[in-house]
Amino acid sequence: MALERAEGIYLFDDKGNRYIDGSGGPMAVGIGHSHPRILRAVSDQMARYAYVHPMLANPRRGELCDAIADVAPGDLNNVFLVSGGSEAVESAIKIVRQYHRATGHANKYKVISLAGSYHGMTLATMALAGSALYQSEFEPMMSEWPHIAQYSDFLKPAGMSRDDWGVHCAQRLETAIEQAGADTVAAFIATPHGCSVEYAVVPPVTYWKEIRRICDRHHVLFIADEVVTGFGRTGKWFGMQHFDVQADLMTVAKGMASCTQPLGAVVVSDRVNQPFLQGTGFMHGFTYQGHAAACAAGIASIEVYRDEGVIAGVPERSKLLFACKDRLLAHPGVADVRGWGMFMSVELVSDKTTRSGFAPDRQAELLFLTLALRNGLALYSMLFNVPTSSTIPARGSLMRMSPPLTITPEQVVDMTERFETTLSQWEARMGITSHAPLATTTV
Repeated sequence: MALERAEGIYLFDDKGNRYIDGSGGPMAVGIGHSHPRILRAVSDQMARYAYVHPMLANPRRGELCDAIADVAPGDLNNVFLVSGGSEAVESAIKIVRQYHRATGHANKYKVISLAGSYHGMTLATMALAGSALYQSEFEPMMSEWPHIAQYSDFLKPAGMSRDDWGVHCAQRLETAIEQAGADTVAAFIATPHGCSVEYAVVPPVTYWKEIRRICDRHHVLFIADEVVTGFGRTGKWFGMQHFDVQADLMTVAKGMASCTQPLGAVVVSDRVNQPFLQGTGFMHGFTYQGHAAACAAGIASIEVYRDEGVIAGVPERSKLLFACKDRLLAHPGVADVRGWGMFMSVELVSDKTTRSGFAPDRQAELLFLTLALRNGLALYSMLFNVPTSSTIPARGSLMRMSPPLTITPEQVVDMTERFETTLSQWEARMGITSHAPLATTTV
């Protein structure tokens, strides 16, 4: 498909065909394509100036930082602008290292993360992943940081509540801190929504409360990676707000400017920011940091999210999105349907009983994506037919629906119907026959 233009939730190719952008790019287009308010803001700014040296005054930069601080929870009032999610996570790592040096704990440099997670594609952020899926072609990694197993509903013992299981899983962090040496651990980083093959398996409140308690006890900073979940995807401005838990640092990108411009940020608490005000400042920066046109896009995006009720409308649209859940689970090629707000993951398997994936030469994912395009639906998938870590078994592949948040109720129904049509066609082509449905995952 050669893209010609995009408008709202739709993509148009050079042959005049129209497709629903069913995944909002890689879960990144929050407001929809070509929103006039954002286009006008960027155009007006470009007509004045697009870029000035970061050391010079740029009013758009300050306005965007203020706008982010206004919607961020608690005392997350300090904003460091970057160009995307990977830069945001790299910058957060440098902030926590410099913070600990400034507060007399120079030995604190390790960052603990979840095995099989995803935080970007630079060498440092891939080291956080603890996943052969991302690391194998680039080993050895620059840093061998500790990893703990992700929260997983699939591994929960029978008879144990999700709340108790959440506490149990969170306590793995305390064990890892003690094994690594609490005097060497600077931070813990995680996404609110699960990563890798556990994508969209959302831990309970008890998990995050326990994580926060453990971090506080050991003087470890908590970094919430909200690159995907930030700016309304879950029905609140930021995912961690659902748990009433505040991180010390928060990384954001994707929906921040609805991908109209390369833009990201690290949002830092007043407590963590204080040593930088008293010392030399943050020893870091990028040429494109605070780019005026990108800032204009970010300011306009936040205004649209707020003024046009985009985030307020997510719960209603989420109900419509997940109305197809039981129908999807009845399919022989679907092992699980899970998600949160306006993103859904459908786990495709060749066998429900074993949750087996597909041999690479069968090109199962490519076939599904091709059939979806023929049905006017553009999707984003992830292959997990190989183990992503020693603690995560190989399973099927994930097809994701995460459309722009501006999608109308009628368009949600249209999108899910196209997905179901594609699924039936795909199962027929793959020769997948009926099995009893697996138990669904509750999140």
